[in-house]
Amino acid sequence: MLSDAAIVEAALAVPVNLAALTALTGFGHRMGRRQLEQWQAAVDRARALPESELPQLGQQPAGLPPPRAWADKDPVAAARLSAARAAVSALAEELNLPQENLITPDTVRRVCWEPPSPADADHVATALTGHGARPWQVELVTPLLVKALTATA
Repeated sequence: MLSDAAIVEAALAVPVNLAALTALTGFGHRMGRRQLEQWQAAVDRARALPESELPQLGQQPAGLPPPRAWADKDPVAAARLSAARAAVSALAEELNLPQENLITPDTVRRVCWEPPSPADADHVATALTGHGARPWQVELVTPLLVKALTATA
């Protein structure tokens, strides 16, 4: 197991052989020759990649940001998520179901981050279905999400 700092150091240093790798923090002799060889092979594969396959600096990460960052990145989306979570939680409690069984948290996040337009029942139901929600989940959750999406618009 390597720390993130050791991996970053190896990525920045791009060691050309085992001796150079071993000299880096986190890659000492106690790691064992087999593990060192595996890490050096990974560095060698990365060095062999053409420039076009390397990640570009400043490239936007794929996927949703973590919910704790929503308030900074998109306060309106954060408000939608807060309203949706509260509504889903209340219904789950009323139905005596775990919240995750009523609808997956990931599905709620995705619909709140990029809501359908317009945010009416048909479009929200289509979005939920597209994210893998089952028909009974769509039926129960659609009205809640429509209300959360439209109340914060």
